[in-house]
Amino acid sequence: MHIITGLVVSSLLGIKKKDRKKSESPALLKAPSIISVVHHIPGRIRLRIPSLIGRDDTVARLQETLGRIEPVRRVDISATTGSVLFDYDKNRVSADTLAAAVIRLLGLERELEKDVQPVLVDELRGFERSLNRAVYEKTRGALDLKTALFIVLAAMGIQKMVKQGGMALPAGFTLLWWAGNGLFGQKGGR
Repeated sequence: MHIITGLVVSSLLGIKKKDRKKSESPALLKAPSIISVVHHIPGRIRLRIPSLIGRDDTVARLQETLGRIEPVRRVDISATTGSVLFDYDKNRVSADTLAAAVIRLLGLERELEKDVQPVLVDELRGFERSLNRAVYEKTRGALDLKTALFIVLAAMGIQKMVKQGGMALPAGFTLLWWAGNGLFGQKGGR
């Protein structure tokens, strides 16, 4: 039953037969913090699964279950390193299917479905918080970054409308609209 689930997970993640023929390397594993390929040659693959470290009971259960898959000649799992080594018949099962079976057996599907947060986004948010704090301290609590930005946008909008006479659409009006929505808590504001 688990091998069937592994095949389903493999197909849901977009692994195509022609991709397997073109490249013997597993295409499935794109979440290195959850599961990653340490080494792979056709018929032998080593996976690293950090969540297995120190979980002897899970390792024993996984070892027994994976050992029953007929095309698998040998499976070695280490609770010390979180390593899973498969020696398998490459003509009867793919590395992707074995990886999908491990994912299914360990219940890692939810981890793979979670939204990822790129490091760059975290860094940019940290920069924005630092800049916000600097503006707040420089103005002695009168403004924060968001408020200052909306005031600048409003001033630019008014300036454009005055300069271009009345209805300077879209630029001036758009800037005022953004400023108003930001300051007064409407769409995406505070």
